[in-house]
Order: sequence, then C-alpha cells, then structure tokens
Amino acid sequence: MGSVSQVDNKEITEFLKELLIRQLHGSASQWLSTRLESLQQNPQRRDLYLTFSAVPRFLGKGQLELTGEDLKQAENIRKGFNLTGWTVPQAARVLIVCSYSYSNPESFIEVLDQLFGAAEVSELVALYSALPVLPYPEKLKARASEGIRTNMSVVFDAVVLNNPYPSEYLNEEAWNQMVLKALFMERPLYRIYGLERRSNLNLSKMISNYAHERWVAGRSTSPEMWRPIGDQGTISIYQDLERLVSMDDPDQQAAAVLAARALNTRESQAFLDQNYSLAQQVSKKNTTWDEIGRRWMTKHHQMN
Repeated sequence: MGSVSQVDNKEITEFLKELLIRQLHGSASQWLSTRLESLQQNPQRRDLYLTFSAVPRFLGKGQLELTGEDLKQAENIRKGFNLTGWTVPQAARVLIVCSYSYSNPESFIEVLDQLFGAAEVSELVALYSALPVLPYPEKLKARASEGIRTNMSVVFDAVVLNNPYPSEYLNEEAWNQMVLKALFMERPLYRIYGLERRSNLNLSKMISNYAHERWVAGRSTSPEMWRPIGDQGTISIYQDLERLVSMDDPDQQAAAVLAARALNTRESQAFLDQNYSLAQQVSKKNTTWDEIGRRWMTKHHQMN
C-alpha cells in the first residue's frame, strides 16, 4: 500500500484553529477558544463529549471558508488532506478530537468508540473525515471498514471521497469492495484518493463483471468506472474497451483510450493503433479522467 504520511498533530490543530477563528466572531470565537483551552488544561472525557455535541449550537452550521492557499497548506501538512466542502462544525469537531490529550492508544480508542456510538449523521461525517489526521491510524482500519458498509451516502462520502485514509490503510479486499460500492452508489470516482495507485487484477475483473451485468440489464455505465483498472487487466478487458469505442458517447470512447494508455501493454498499443483517429482526438482535447467523471456526474444528476 506504499508509504503512509506522518501527521504532526500540533500542525493540524493549529491550522484548523486558525481557519475557524478567522471565520468566527464574537461569542462563537470565544466559546471555541475557551473550550479548547479547558480540554487541554484539564482533559475530562465528559467535557469532550459535551463540547463535541454542542458545536453547532455555538458555532452554527455554515460552510468553512477556504482559500486556495488554505487548501495547499492542508496538503502540505498532511498529504491528501482535503477540506473541500467541509462545514464549520465539521472542522471544529475534528479540531476538538485532535486537541484532546489521550494517555495511550487504548484510551484513544475508548473515547472514539464512545463518540461513534452516540453520533448522529453530521457527527459521523466529522469523525470519518478526521481519519487521516487522527492519532494511532493503524487502529482505525475496522472503523473505516464499518463506515464503508453504511448506506448513508453522506457518511460513505466522508470515508471514501477526498480522504487518503482508505488508500493508505485498507487491504486489497476492503479497497476493492469500497470502489465497487462507490460505483453501485453512483459516487464520483474522481474524488477517490489514490485510485490508480491501488489498481489490482482482482478489481479489474470485478469492474469488468459489473459492467457486463449492467449491459445485460440494459443499464448505463459510468465511463470513469474503467479508471481504477490502472495498469492491471486480463486480455478480455480489450473486448470491453472495444464496446466502449462502439458507443455513441464521446466520454465512453475517451475512457477506452485513457484506459488503454494506462494498461501500457502490446495489446493496448495495438488497440490504440486500431483506433488511431479517436486516440488523436482525445490527445488534442487533452481529455482527463477528472473531466470525464465530472461530466458524468453532472449528466447523471440532470437525468435524475
């Protein structure tokens, strides 16, 4: 699964606090500063739970205001850490959990279990989006897998989208199931961190099988579903790519070209040679997987 980013807890907490204090004013700013100071000087679990729960009442439910520099700084502090779309209470809850002093790993897991056990939906979103910056990440694999099993899309998204934790810590079986479920739930694959890096032959076969099930049932398929194949694929995958080329959809055709380029085999080069004109068009337009994914999600939402 490759190397895992090391998290500097002090950097994370100072960064999140700075973002929040910059946006909050008056009593809201004062409340957050007072609660954080109290939790650091006299850490009591009951105070942590009460503060975590009370956040929206004192800070509101607005969106977290972010600049391009903020997003760059988050990435510099923790590779893959992405706050796009976060709310003020979400950021505050992550800050509160990260600021608390845990005496040992067992203490941390006990506190986290209590928070998860009592959490409502927005609290679950905050807790799962905190996975990449929480202490003792090796001990959170089961918790991440539990989040992936949910049928609540906002909670699933918190674990899966713009979150580096699954890519870094889930084993192959769990990762593959996550990607397939994201397809089934029609989530945007372009927002899954490390998608190509975690490509594997089993996932390639699963995606092909899923596409065939959809085609037999006369149902549409997302063109970006072929992105996770990366450089892994059996010889039969080229039959699937030929089918994409035959579709009357430029994004499906472009997906076939991008998938073939990623496979980078003699067979894929032969496929690209056979579809030279199409491959040239894709190159000329500089089509990317992200663009294909965004267009598909926009089109899909319009149809629904």
